[in-house]
Amino acid sequence: MRWQTKARAFSVLSNTPWGGDLHYILQRYVTRRLPRPEKQVKSIYTLAQRLLAVHETYSLRPLQDSTCFEFGTGRDLIIPLAFSAHGARRFITVDIERLAKPELIRSNAAIVSRLSGTDHPEINSLEDLERSWRIDYRAPADARATGLPAGSIDCAVSVETLEHIPKRDIAAILKELRRIMRPDGLVLMQIDYGDHFKGFDPSISSFNFLTYSEEDWAPFQSRFQYVNRLRHSEYLQLFKEAGFQLLIDQPDRRPPEQPILERLAPCFRGFSEEDLFTLGSLIVCRPADFSKGN
Repeated sequence: MRWQTKARAFSVLSNTPWGGDLHYILQRYVTRRLPRPEKQVKSIYTLAQRLLAVHETYSLRPLQDSTCFEFGTGRDLIIPLAFSAHGARRFITVDIERLAKPELIRSNAAIVSRLSGTDHPEINSLEDLERSWRIDYRAPADARATGLPAGSIDCAVSVETLEHIPKRDIAAILKELRRIMRPDGLVLMQIDYGDHFKGFDPSISSFNFLTYSEEDWAPFQSRFQYVNRLRHSEYLQLFKEAGFQLLIDQPDRRPPEQPILERLAPCFRGFSEEDLFTLGSLIVCRPADFSKGN
């Protein structure tokens, strides 16, 4: 199958010296997936606008007075750029690896500026991000131990990142996030629960990976395409255990697929069909001990 070939290629890259650089070169000059096409940037910008609308509805602090935080920002910082263009006072974004490239950020910043009707100087270095966009990019940096002061963050954002992090590390990140959040802070997390190889190989189901045991799935995992396969209920429990109160969630539920159910791996048989066939969700929380009387 095509997806298995890609998974093995990722595995080889993961174990190759300078594999990260090779991966970037392939994306930039061979597959030409970078810089992102304008259509894709617009799609992510539209998602950012939806997050901003949720922020406006549920946040008790205006965006213009907010320090925002993101982890797992990736190469091109579209979400921080969108939040900044709409007035965020400051945006701190961290990543475990230093992946961001000025040339990719510059390309996306120009598109975001045009879409938002804002005007910014051209980005020629990462230093320009803080000077012109109020974006503080920190990498390599560990979201499990940010070093930020307690109660210093008003809004935490994550877009399709949590699914790439092992469960134990998600718990540690959320614990740290709870520490650095203000009591009235807001958490906005968009998570993709689907099989990410579906985007490369449309012949498979978005829930194909639910048919594999942990042992059988392990050979298809790599640093470039790790997916934890957690289901919606597990994420909700992680947020609860970290000390967050759910305000809303917007699960994208799909009809059960009989071929997947017939081959379902034993480790997933304890989940409801509704949980198994949830493709993703937006989870919105704030610290559980907050009350408006505080």
